[in-house]
This record gives sequence, C-alpha cells and structure tokens, in this order.
Amino acid sequence: MGTEQILQLSRQDQDEFARVVNNLLLSSFCVRDYYDRREKTIKINPDFRFLERHYDLINDYLSFSGWTVEKDLISGVFNLINEYGQNRIRFDREVSLILFVLRLIYETERTESNQSSDSLYLTTPFVLKVMHNRGIQMPGKRVNGRLIGRSLRILAQHNVIDKVSGSYDEGNVSFYLLPSILYAVDSEKIVAMSNALEELAARDKLTDSISEEDEE
Repeated sequence: MGTEQILQLSRQDQDEFARVVNNLLLSSFCVRDYYDRREKTIKINPDFRFLERHYDLINDYLSFSGWTVEKDLISGVFNLINEYGQNRIRFDREVSLILFVLRLIYETERTESNQSSDSLYLTTPFVLKVMHNRGIQMPGKRVNGRLIGRSLRILAQHNVIDKVSGSYDEGNVSFYLLPSILYAVDSEKIVAMSNALEELAARDKLTDSISEEDEE
C-alpha cells in the first residue's frame, strides 16, 4: 500500500483518517455503539463506520508499524493489536481488580439479562453488590463507590465503559459496560484471577477460624 491511496481520499476523509487512527492508537478499542448524553440515547459511533468503510486501507497503513486491527462486527468492536506486544497497558491493582469484576459481570449478566444490546447497563452500587456477594476485596483498602469511580474514569479513556450519568469522584456512576471488555481481559487471566481470589478467600476464612479458636 502506498500513500497514493490515502491521497486519493477527499480532504475531509484524510482528516478523518488521521483522527480515527490516532484515537485508535490512544484507546486500543473502537466500539460501534455509544451513549449520547445530550440526546440520552444509544447511537452508532461514526468512527466505527469510518473504520468499516476503510478497514483494509487503515489496517495496511498500520501494519507497517507492527499493528493489526482486529474486527468483530458481531459484537461491534475494533481491537488494535501490536505484534510486538508493546501496547499492553499495566493498570494498578485497583483498576485491575475492577476490570476483572466487570468482566465477571459481563460474562454472567449478558446470559441472564434481557438487554438486547452487546453493551450492559450498570451502576456502581450494583458493582459493589457483586463484589460483596462474591467476597471480592481489595487488600488493605475499603472498597467503595469512589474507588470504583476512579477505576471507571481510567477505563472510560480506553473505551471499556461509557458513562451515562453521575460523578466519578462521588462514586455514583451509571454506565454502559462495552463489549470491548472481552478483549481487555482474556479468558486465561479470568481463570487465573478467579483462582487467586478463591485462594485468598480460603486463607482469610482459615485465619478467621484460627482467631476464633484462640479466643475460645
């Protein structure tokens, strides 16, 4: 592919090409459906449509730098992959834990809910409830809405969630969990983290049991 194909685009499309590619490089994901807070409705993302129309051109362009654009038109996700593994973001343990919880929720709620969209409507109180019911804790910290809100703010920057209302700082956020969550956390890591949490819960239970025996 040469630059002549890009130059054959209209000036407007050339500008869109640059903007869409840069957004994809920044966030790693482009999702088809997004929530328009002004009109309070789900809309089709114009960036997604642009990627659909010019997929081969954009994929060829990025391939020279070691990037591949993976498309999932069923779920409505474009996923940017670096063949050298250099676009992996290392989140801190708080964000990593919330990301894991959201993946668990997506796996269970999508099969049980009546929501027709590939996105899942959630609230921070619901996430807190799931964590409490599953015994998921943050070692050394009290899990609350504000901690979740901080993590959601970061995940929104990478098109994993889309805020509907509320405040990240106050921790009272309602949001759509986007299908990009499927690519943000792979299945192997879900199993590994589930096992780690089960071991941690069992260890805590054993510690509590020993403490009770000592008291007796």
